Amino acid sequence: MLPRVKKPHNIRDLGPIDVNGLIPLVERVSDLVWEKEDAVKENDYAVFHHTQHIIFRFIPGNRDPAEFYSCPAWFSWQERLRPVLDKAVAPFRFEKPVIAKAMLARLLAGHSINMHKDGAGSHERCHKIHVPLVSNEEATFRVGSTSCHLAVGRAYEVNNLVAHGAHNAGKRDRVHLIFEVFEGAQGQRWGECNER
Repeated sequence: MLPRVKKPHNIRDLGPIDVNGLIPLVERVSDLVWEKEDAVKENDYAVFHHTQHIIFRFIPGNRDPAEFYSCPAWFSWQERLRPVLDKAVAPFRFEKPVIAKAMLARLLAGHSINMHKDGAGSHERCHKIHVPLVSNEEATFRVGSTSCHLAVGRAYEVNNLVAHGAHNAGKRDRVHLIFEVFEGAQGQRWGECNER
């Protein structure tokens, strides 16, 4: 089993990141595609009642991060995702970063994600990163007692083991690239088939 990772107290700003290659792709995703992808997601939790997801990679049952799988969308998007993912994890100085979970999350305008904790299992063993791609000044993210706007063009590590949620009071949907990463150079088991 992978070791537990040290999480920030609430939110850690990982710095600027070039998302210009991803934004036009995200903005071209139709409502129909969002609906179809969201209908087959594994993370169908009540707190996401106004959030749609396009899943690229996921950890079954959020148990062992070494057992992640890639969805068809990963193979279509990975060329554009990789530079953003690599830049976002650079502050960790991993020898071999493994992206075990990755998705786009669209919080609809005028709606919220209820405060919740992601719980034990894989969440204790991965760093959770948010990269805002589409947003507005009235979209806020809350971790514990800290509430702030997460700006497009920056990456943030979030402590998902404490209560967190979001509110989009603006008139534009908010889209984040959200992913979980761990250090794969620690001799833990994870098959090369997972890293295709």
